[in-house]
Amino acid sequence: MPRLRPWADATAAEMAAGFAAAGARWRSVLAWDTGDLWPALERARTTGRLDGLVRRDASGAMSGWTYYVGRDGDLLCGALSAATPDDTAALVDAVLATPAAAAASRTVVFAFSDAPALDDVLRARSFVSDPYHYLVRSLPTGARRGNAGRAWDVRDLDATAELLRVCYGAHDPVRPFVPHGRPSEWRQYAGDLVMGQGCGRFRPTLSLAVPGEDGVLDAIALVTDLGEGTAHLAQLAVRPSVRGAGLGATLVTSVEAQCAAAGFARLSLLVSESNRGARRLYARAGFSERAHFTCAARPERRLTSPALATSQATGA
Repeated sequence: MPRLRPWADATAAEMAAGFAAAGARWRSVLAWDTGDLWPALERARTTGRLDGLVRRDASGAMSGWTYYVGRDGDLLCGALSAATPDDTAALVDAVLATPAAAAASRTVVFAFSDAPALDDVLRARSFVSDPYHYLVRSLPTGARRGNAGRAWDVRDLDATAELLRVCYGAHDPVRPFVPHGRPSEWRQYAGDLVMGQGCGRFRPTLSLAVPGEDGVLDAIALVTDLGEGTAHLAQLAVRPSVRGAGLGATLVTSVEAQCAAAGFARLSLLVSESNRGARRLYARAGFSERAHFTCAARPERRLTSPALATSQATGA
């Protein structure tokens, strides 16, 4: 009989094989080197600092795995690997049955996953979905630099957090990050982008800031390095009061030129399905979809429709 167990019970060899398969998929599909991630997950798994589950088939072989973590009242599921739709459903149901899920205000799945029937499984369990599109553009050689702002500086961190708060709005029940829109959450999010490695290594010399009046920022473009010749536009935000004059497009052009000059072969980014203005901007800039990330949330009270209108960080 198939069964579920805490992932702490899995052997190091089993998890190494699962992590290697996931890492190979990130590299081949996304051109994203996640080599530093998997050893960190393994350390967290073996020391009990990160909870997870494994699914075993009738022969005892591992047929799926997932991990989850509580943060800011949410239960976040950051990966889900499964061999069959039954494995997918069993893993999702097992996460939802944990005490951590019962105590959370919502459960969020944000993952680059090819688990069979994952979207259908989540929909059947009252999750509201807003997928993120992974877009890529090959960088031309000799690109002309746009006239946009100055280099981003760590002293811009607080102003960046405030700009993101203004651009994204407050509470969004589906947004995988900053669920409540509090200033402290935006400060933590901005700090994670520029000091952590969850979205690649931050490259301040390739990132841009456009100063406004009284010490505020009108726009920012934050760039990270994913390895494999891929630069990543981790955040592009334009203050609503200055949209419509082409500043977002100029920032994209400037970032492309700087990344090409630094030797990168391509520029990637993630944009939510609901962010129609940003999607139009990136389509005009020549980005095309390479893959998508599942993004779905199940709030404490079931939603009749997602409140997504506030997630428009950029505009055409």
